Amino acid sequence: MGDDRRDPRARLVQHDPPLRPCRPGVASIRGPRSRGGGVVSVFESSLAPQLIAFVEHKRNLGHRYDGEVKVLRAFERFVAALTPDAVVLTEAIVRSFVLALPGPSRSNAVSLLRQLGRFLAADDPAVFVAPAKYLRVRRRRPSIRVLTVAEVKLFLDATEYLSDTDHSPHRCLVQGMALRTLLFTGLRRDELRTLRDADVDLGDDVIVVRDGKFGKSRYVPISKELAKRLRAYRSELSERVPDRLVRDAFFPGPDGRKLTCQASLYKAFRQTLEIAGIKHGGRGEGPRLHDLRHTFAVLRLLSWYRQGEDLNAKLPLLATYLGHVGVTSTQVYLHMTLDLVGEVTRRHEEHFGDLVQPPGGAR
Repeated sequence: MGDDRRDPRARLVQHDPPLRPCRPGVASIRGPRSRGGGVVSVFESSLAPQLIAFVEHKRNLGHRYDGEVKVLRAFERFVAALTPDAVVLTEAIVRSFVLALPGPSRSNAVSLLRQLGRFLAADDPAVFVAPAKYLRVRRRRPSIRVLTVAEVKLFLDATEYLSDTDHSPHRCLVQGMALRTLLFTGLRRDELRTLRDADVDLGDDVIVVRDGKFGKSRYVPISKELAKRLRAYRSELSERVPDRLVRDAFFPGPDGRKLTCQASLYKAFRQTLEIAGIKHGGRGEGPRLHDLRHTFAVLRLLSWYRQGEDLNAKLPLLATYLGHVGVTSTQVYLHMTLDLVGEVTRRHEEHFGDLVQPPGGAR
């Protein structure tokens, strides 16, 4: 056990798979996976061949499709109970399944079954493909809520005041630092949750994201200030939880070793908003936990704008840092930043007129 404890030189080689550029094609369909990638379940009904082919197709395109497999398994069980020998996706099957779901779950289910129908219809014209707005179900995209600079300061201060509980004695330390890290790195929620101690290299001030979205792995450099805080965090956590291993979660749950759960992180996020006095607009309005990623991206672009940088030239850098497959997904942040700059400039022009100039003078 002694050589399994944290060794500064062993952090990137023990217990974890090597970095890889993308996920290879899978030979069989596995259910939602743990970090170790163990097989959880397989499709077993009469629709299993079609479902397996569909998920293989999506994963070969680079999608993780773990959450979608859960929905498809629920769909398979429903169909098996309704029509055990079904081999074709029919309108009656889709309608029955969607209407059996609670309202908030219907839009995602319709979207997923529409994609499944399109895939299967290429070989079988009898397959039902759900049309747009099927059963009057509309998929409402959540609003993006970027925190202002003032709100960011309030939020960061509030992370220091999260409450510990008897069940979770390290909550303030772990969840507070986790939220701070999300805001300063733009990591996705699950990229942060699945970090192991070995993935956080505070010698070189870099975080290693392994097998992120689309199966991509990447290095995420961090600021000196964040690295300093993470070193202090690691030291305090090690004192509270002796003999931590390189494979232990960097942001662990109550036991100090296993991954923290999504619900706990979200609850800490909502409590932090409340302490900071930042109003939550309700379901779909935010701020959401993912809005910390949006906030990081927009404030990074805003900082470059103030420095007089060419934002279009910076987009590929930001896209790589965030783990996007291309700059298309990143361009939304550019539009949001320019809209923000335009609104600030307009307000200043009302007061100062000709005194307002772009960064670096009139050029």
